[in-house]
Amino acid sequence: MADSIEQAMRNAKASLELSGFKVEEYHTELVRKVLAGELTNEEFLKEAKRLSQEKGGGPE
Repeated sequence: MADSIEQAMRNAKASLELSGFKVEEYHTELVRKVLAGELTNEEFLKEAKRLSQEKGGGPE
């Protein structure tokens, strides 16, 4: 199962990059944590928002 998750993540990253998005390692790690059950969807959204603000990509 872990191999299929990694393959799906590689495919998603490639698709996003072909669409012009830049996928950083912290993006990938955040998704891994959700898939591993280490974060809830709510925690994921809070962390994604925090990271986007920290990296200058979102409103305060």
